[in-house]
Amino acid sequence: MKSQHLTLVALIAAGLGALATPLACIRHADIRDEPDSSILDRPPDFDAGGIPELDSGLGSDAYPLCADRPTGKCVGSNDFPCAFEDWVPAMAKACQEASGCKTNGWLEVQMGPDGCVEALGMEEPNDEVVACLVAEMGAVKCPCGEGITKYYFGAGNVGPCGSN
Repeated sequence: MKSQHLTLVALIAAGLGALATPLACIRHADIRDEPDSSILDRPPDFDAGGIPELDSGLGSDAYPLCADRPTGKCVGSNDFPCAFEDWVPAMAKACQEASGCKTNGWLEVQMGPDGCVEALGMEEPNDEVVACLVAEMGAVKCPCGEGITKYYFGAGNVGPCGSN
């Protein structure tokens, strides 16, 4: 009888141990910033055949050759030297504010393989914002390779800043 109880206790302990072991070893790391399906502060998808490229003059001889330009504020950390995707929104916000917050729609910035901005595209072009962006982006280079990033100015911006 005593051996049956010990056997039963051993079986129960083994069963609980088997259940506890997989549960104790489970790890979960959420390292991605997944969308939370919130509609606030989310730009609409833009899929109307692409954002029209502007004749910005970035490819002209109005600006120094890329190799001769100083490095701009598009520098990241030691581990990630290129901060192109942070620089574009910062420039776009600064130019939006400098122009009185009247720009709407999408901006697309294309970085060339040499680290200089090659092209700008805007869904709803605003001359003041384009001039502001080109003045900075045409004068500097970045420690980056080829890439494209987009920025959404918003909709319904009519200026002045803070009234929208």
